[in-house]
Amino acid sequence: MNKKPKSKIKILVLDVMKPHKPNIAEFGQILCSTRSIRNVNISVYTINEKTESVKIVLDGTDINLEELEETIEEFGAVIHSMDKVVVGDKKIIESPVIPTGIEQKK
Repeated sequence: MNKKPKSKIKILVLDVMKPHKPNIAEFGQILCSTRSIRNVNISVYTINEKTESVKIVLDGTDINLEELEETIEEFGAVIHSMDKVVVGDKKIIESPVIPTGIEQKK
């Protein structure tokens, strides 16, 4: 069986727990300096005494997961989950999700 070449990761959404330092602006700049990342969007959604939980949206042409994980862990952060990924030759426009129990009008 022939193996198809790996498709490129274009967008990745991560749930990450990180220490307060570096702050999210500095952390975003650090992640954006990773070779495979072009744009980073970070939102804090929980803060406690020593850490903060953040959603990170990463945009690139061929995101290198291993390099990204190493960079995140180097700054004392931990990836909780990978919440979304866009893989392929081009970015996909996302269609809205219809909540369960709601019927569409015909």
